[in-house]
Amino acid sequence: MRRFRFVAVALSAALLAGTSGQGLAQPDYPTEAVRIVSAFEAGGGNDFMARELAHKFSDLYNQTFIVEDRPGGNGDIATDYVARSKPNGSTILVTTNATIVINPQMFKDVIRFDPQTSFEPVSLLARQPFLLVVNPTLPVKTLGEFIEYVRAHPNKLNYGSSGAGGGAHLAGEMLKSRLDLHVQHIPYKGIASALRDLVAGNIDFMFGAIQTVRPFVQDGHLRVLAVSSLNRNQSMPDVPAVAEYPGLEGFESDLWYGLLVPAKTDPAIVASLAQKVAEAFKDPAVRARFEPFGTVLVGSTPAEFSAAIKSDILVNREVLKTAGLIVQN
Repeated sequence: MRRFRFVAVALSAALLAGTSGQGLAQPDYPTEAVRIVSAFEAGGGNDFMARELAHKFSDLYNQTFIVEDRPGGNGDIATDYVARSKPNGSTILVTTNATIVINPQMFKDVIRFDPQTSFEPVSLLARQPFLLVVNPTLPVKTLGEFIEYVRAHPNKLNYGSSGAGGGAHLAGEMLKSRLDLHVQHIPYKGIASALRDLVAGNIDFMFGAIQTVRPFVQDGHLRVLAVSSLNRNQSMPDVPAVAEYPGLEGFESDLWYGLLVPAKTDPAIVASLAQKVAEAFKDPAVRARFEPFGTVLVGSTPAEFSAAIKSDILVNREVLKTAGLIVQN
């Protein structure tokens, strides 16, 4: 009898362990409506990604997922809010590398969350590379010709961006530092004003998102030289990648979108959300809403996303130091 009682107790404990949050994915997640917090204002790319996920998650989970835009602080307000939310899977975050990789290094004295300890990375959702474009009056037609021209005219060329510390600025700084090029950066208050000056010939070149600058390339107002991703982009397959140029192997500078949850969220919930992202991105209708505009859907594992964040922090730390945007140490 004593042995039977011991076996029964052991079996009950095993069953409880098997159904705990640390075991298999919880079949009843989510049990309530889930808020997908978007770190930027409605109508932008981040909001669009969040709404696509909300639509697909609602179908895949048979539960309500709603988008809550919390703009401000270049994404930091929403990011901090989610970092301090309950780690139960009811509040999740869609944001970009600006809030997870760049801002914590540039504004570490005011940002309260830690990009590597305040969250559980769920999935790298997508990458949106930049196009390197020049004013057509510049006598270059390829990236190689452009690099030779810059070297022959040190400190004579300038490039614009939508603001200091933004992705387009850092792409330019990465190009400069990798090849020891001497060009001047001119920050603008937005992409529209930078593009106007580039078309007018007041600046010489810039990096810009594919969907933003491609119309100017198509109508002949700008000339495209390369794309900032590791590989060519399927929406513009004839445009070479910067990484194809000798000396720039491995060059990658882009805007990415990611899904994160508060730290200490049940690993089963994290794994479930990552799996649902992968399922959502297999839908041809979803891919058709992103890929024609140059966005590359990824849908990574949590481990892959965590590794990407750590790598990006290190790479961009050096770029930010070179650009004088953070203190050398």
